[in-house]
Amino acid sequence: MRSNSVTTQTTGRTFIEAARRSQIIEAAIDTVGELGYARASLAEIARRAGISKGVISYHFAGKDDLTEQIVLELYTRAGATIGERVDVAGSAALALRGYVEANLAFVAENPQQVRVLVDIFMNFRRPDGSPHIDPDGQNGLLEHLGSLLRQGQEVGEFRAFAIRPMAIMIRSAIDAASGQLMLDPEFDVRAYAAELTASLELATRKATP
Repeated sequence: MRSNSVTTQTTGRTFIEAARRSQIIEAAIDTVGELGYARASLAEIARRAGISKGVISYHFAGKDDLTEQIVLELYTRAGATIGERVDVAGSAALALRGYVEANLAFVAENPQQVRVLVDIFMNFRRPDGSPHIDPDGQNGLLEHLGSLLRQGQEVGEFRAFAIRPMAIMIRSAIDAASGQLMLDPEFDVRAYAAELTASLELATRKATP
């Protein structure tokens, strides 16, 4: 029988500590999804998790720390889905299509999680009023997408274009679907994905002689 003190290799936390943190994050996601970020107090999250507020304080420095971990968790989930599609693509064009379709599939299949992210991006603010978390993902997300576009140009599949502006345009189109779904729960994300991928194929492909 294993001791409860066995730790994970990546974080140094015991398995019980990691499980407790996951439990709190899940409760926080549910709370923000139902009540909104502003009303999702640590006390309410603790109540829903069936623990004391002090247990949350043991694992997280405060609501800001917990909120950052919510975003990291949801980004990790989406990233795993997207990575599966991109990694098996046989060409740059298929990788870009897979990237867009996987992003939008995550939006369509996880509306509550998307609602949580949008709410946090809008309301999680620094003391000066600026967003605490960049809603456009200007660093990691754009860099990853930019690398896909650059590879397509390097292998001769994509035409010459400015990579960062193109990446911003694509990310903005993907993020717009999240906002639209929040306004209209009946919004057809799959039809949107079909039109967006068709447009991007025309926008990126290299002209034939």
